[in-house]
Amino acid sequence: SDGTYVINPSSPDCKFYIIASPRPETDQGLSISMVCYDQILEKYPWLAPPADMKIGDYGKGGWEDEYSALPGTVTAEESLSDNLMKLFEDELPAFYNAIKDDDIFQTARINRRVTWLKMNAEGTSYSTQDGMVALIGDAAHAMTAAMGEGCNTAMGSAVKLADRVKAIMEQNGEEECSLNTMSDAFIQYGCSRPTEVKPVQEGSAARNMGPK
Repeated sequence: SDGTYVINPSSPDCKFYIIASPRPETDQGLSISMVCYDQILEKYPWLAPPADMKIGDYGKGGWEDEYSALPGTVTAEESLSDNLMKLFEDELPAFYNAIKDDDIFQTARINRRVTWLKMNAEGTSYSTQDGMVALIGDAAHAMTAAMGEGCNTAMGSAVKLADRVKAIMEQNGEEECSLNTMSDAFIQYGCSRPTEVKPVQEGSAARNMGPK
């Protein structure tokens, strides 16, 4: 299949999910991402890479690495791949049997922790002050995939921007959009849209953190 699948463990106490999709460069094989909540460390503490990494140590493992090395809690006798195979076998037996391949688990690495800054829409604009550039989509309001609202919000922003252009054209009696009209629309959209999007971003980030 050419689809992307989200797979959840049967136990609600196991706080992770799997995103599996075919590798685009080959007709065979899967790209598998395991997205974990902090609570999973209570049951599987070996999933936590070293927490005390310094900037000079980037590339050697830790939450801040884009692609970290093996976590420090995993010993040579009990490797990350072995631990993952057992976790998949216990928590996702059907999926484990479908992908049972040592090579997949041998390439596993633990990436950095996802963090989110506190968002503040006050004083924020999605346009430049001169109205020459406006942002939509992830460039303006990136969010987690937890609520599936990223694409919806991007399309909503595009519609809001187009509506501002149309409204100012009608106000100015224009049949063709002038540069000044476009700039005014960019500025109005840029100032008004952040307060509309902020609750969606906050809800998405909160949902991604899992239940308290």
